[in-house]
Amino acid sequence: MTVLVTRGRPGADRTAAALRDIGINPIVSPVLDVNFRARIDTDLSDVQAIAFTSANGVRAWAARRPERDFPVFAVAKATAEAARGIGFVDVQAAGGNVISLAEMIARQLMPEDGEILHVRGVHTAGDLAGDLEKAGFKVRNAMGYGTVSVDTLGEQAIAAIISGGPIRVLIHSARGAKSFLDLMTKFGLMRWCGSMSIYGLSENAVKPLQGCAFACVKFAASADEKALLSLLGPDAELAQARDPS
Repeated sequence: MTVLVTRGRPGADRTAAALRDIGINPIVSPVLDVNFRARIDTDLSDVQAIAFTSANGVRAWAARRPERDFPVFAVAKATAEAARGIGFVDVQAAGGNVISLAEMIARQLMPEDGEILHVRGVHTAGDLAGDLEKAGFKVRNAMGYGTVSVDTLGEQAIAAIISGGPIRVLIHSARGAKSFLDLMTKFGLMRWCGSMSIYGLSENAVKPLQGCAFACVKFAASADEKALLSLLGPDAELAQARDPS
């Protein structure tokens, strides 16, 4: 099974490790570079909770701010786990998209109790601030990182694509999907897309690839790595049975 991991590092390395644990040796070819800001300067007065819409936001906070005593609302399970991993205790996970995150915050918090601090990237899916402001909340943004598209796919990835053999491509974000599609088009690789199956972390992640001539475009039932890898099917399950580590 040929599996292509397209997310940016360091996340790509964790996904690759999870694949190796189930007996699959992937091709890692990030389509985005993640650049963390040198500092996160933000005033926490009047903040009642922190919202993280990606694990990269958590990583940015981990190295740049010491505060861990705020309630955290995370967009999905993986982001919540990352927040707990750096020392946050009161952490809740939404259903994997910004709309479900805003709804969860609005159900559990009151606007008059303080602002929501959104730790985010320069580009982000959805409009958390807009959704929360409709519910009466004030949102304070803290930019922790940015992502930029890479110039090319890796040589191993290109070689696998032009071989014409079946490839499973893992997509973790809509921005990553757009960058992957741009690179495929730029280098004339779309002629081989019929042999490529797309597996996304969420429905939103694969939207830029819908309507293209890929063999299939699927997304995980929940926005977490285990659900994403389960899309690889019985070959992955057999590998996991052989190597249950």
